[in-house]
Amino acid sequence: MDFFQRQEDARRRTRRLVVLFLASVAAIILLLYGAAGVATDWKGGLLDWQLLGTVAAVSGGIIGLGSGFKMLQLSSGGAALARELGGRPVDPASAQPDERRLLNVVEEMALASGLPVPAVWIMDDEEGINAFAAGHTPADAVVGVTRGCLRSLSRDELQGVMAHEFSHILNGDMRLNLRLIGVVHGLLVLAILGRIVMRGAAEMRSSHERKGGDPRLAILLFGVTLCGLGYLGVFFGKLIKAAISRQREFLADAAAVQFTRNPDSIGGALLKIGGYAYGSELKTARAEEASHLMFGNALRSSFWAALSTHPPLEARIRAILPHWDGRWPQIGLPEIAAGRGGAARESEEGMAAALAGPPPLPVTVTAGQARTALSRMGRPTGEERAAAQRLGAGIAGPLQARLRDSGGAQAAVMAMLLSDHPEGRAAEKKVIEELAGAGTGAAAIEIAELIEGWHSSQLIAMIDLALPSLRRLTPAEYGRFSELLRQLIAADGRVDLFEFMLQKVVRRHLDLFFRRSAPVRAEVRRLEEVAPEIEVLLGAFAGLAGAAGSEPQRQAWEAAAAVLREQGLELAWRGEAVSLERLDAALNRFDRAVPMVKKHLLHSCAAAVFADGAVSSEEAELLRAVADTMGCPVPPFGAEEERAE
Repeated sequence: MDFFQRQEDARRRTRRLVVLFLASVAAIILLLYGAAGVATDWKGGLLDWQLLGTVAAVSGGIIGLGSGFKMLQLSSGGAALARELGGRPVDPASAQPDERRLLNVVEEMALASGLPVPAVWIMDDEEGINAFAAGHTPADAVVGVTRGCLRSLSRDELQGVMAHEFSHILNGDMRLNLRLIGVVHGLLVLAILGRIVMRGAAEMRSSHERKGGDPRLAILLFGVTLCGLGYLGVFFGKLIKAAISRQREFLADAAAVQFTRNPDSIGGALLKIGGYAYGSELKTARAEEASHLMFGNALRSSFWAALSTHPPLEARIRAILPHWDGRWPQIGLPEIAAGRGGAARESEEGMAAALAGPPPLPVTVTAGQARTALSRMGRPTGEERAAAQRLGAGIAGPLQARLRDSGGAQAAVMAMLLSDHPEGRAAEKKVIEELAGAGTGAAAIEIAELIEGWHSSQLIAMIDLALPSLRRLTPAEYGRFSELLRQLIAADGRVDLFEFMLQKVVRRHLDLFFRRSAPVRAEVRRLEEVAPEIEVLLGAFAGLAGAAGSEPQRQAWEAAAAVLREQGLELAWRGEAVSLERLDAALNRFDRAVPMVKKHLLHSCAAAVFADGAVSSEEAELLRAVADTMGCPVPPFGAEEERAE
């Protein structure tokens, strides 16, 4: 199953969630209607439409408001949930050994996946071994780990856990998981109200002067009824979470094995959970509502185990390590405490090994290597992880340090936009100094000299590494940075394709994070709906192949059109220049397409690039940037040597 099919499956699971939610609400309404009928002695008959309508409006409204309120709380993305779980954000520049090791692993996984590096959170008060990924899109995604996970797992085991969580990001599970929290919260609202009513009845004073007797009993019974129906909502909530989540854990475990090429990595983490005093249990009061998005079972064993969101631990281990002898390693608190220095040394050794690794990617990429990267979208392997290490090794230590600082990250993005011509660069430097200061201008010039001649994969890696630092800007600082990018691009009097796509990628992720734009809804379901926009996009790719009207340009167009012709779409060759305004409008439209439409679009663009058998850095930049604007993460090109067919 490819990336696009998994995304389509995620959309189907969302529809399934809606159906299960509505069925649960209907069952609660009917039971509440029955309780109301008994209380009124069925004065309106067994089918009292007025009573049913009142019950449906009140109970359905309460449940809907509860779900809507929770979804609104989580609308800002994964950081809102991480904060509710008691987490704290980790500074991208942290030098604390355990945190640095975690950050390095997350960066490697993100670069290998073609995803922006997510924010990292740590739950310091949690001793259990657990982790999660949360967010609406990769732009607002976070990954979080417990203190027990951070300090008890080796680097390989931590890689396995992070690979599992990145699988959930790539498979489109995150948005569904946040919606699931909102849905289940709505079903729990009645139980919450019932407890409030019962507490109020218990605190009321008896009034013997009141005619009609003491009302506390009636109020107490009403509260008990609400609680009973609320706990029925708990049952339905667990049923929905188990139906949506359980099988996905096996799939994410398998993806982690493929990603790391080491079954012992995630297998070792699962074994440590089984032998650890705290297991994977969370102490936070929010453990129940977030249990379905955790790496391990966050709840202590109970009679609800049959409706657990996770398969039994033993079953997960045997699926990865079929020869496991059934014995658990003994992992205790003294060992973890004594191992903190070892973790620090291990972190330092891992970092040194990465920096001493192979040289960075070459400046040329073959069509076969690019085709391999596209075929692995959403399911990266050990080759992509090795490529990510090479990319990291190619970014010198001082430059990495700048990318982990918000000021340095801004200067790095500006550096990629600086003109190669002295006159243009002088005008651009003046803009930077006026808006950000002379120091930032000097830093941008220095970084531009360091990255001259770099391949697009290295430049994209720089952007991905800079994003966590850029997310730490205040909204006002981001507004200034965004305006600076706009003026910087216009300073030399021309806007080239690279400048346009770089700004498009950066602003896509940061505008979503800073809530200047909202996640789009899929509304384009057929290629025919965007035929004019497809002609614009393919015209841009054909324009990279040669001069207007040239034979290489026509060959690139025909190769792309042939892919879409197989899907029943005929396009007309125009051979005209494509303006960036039209390309921008086309890309915005494609972002609203369903996954399978995006698949055909991306494959047609790739056919245009591969038509001459070579992939220039400019073509690679455009192809990966177009994929990014459509929410399709492409691993680094050149992750492995091209194999003879």
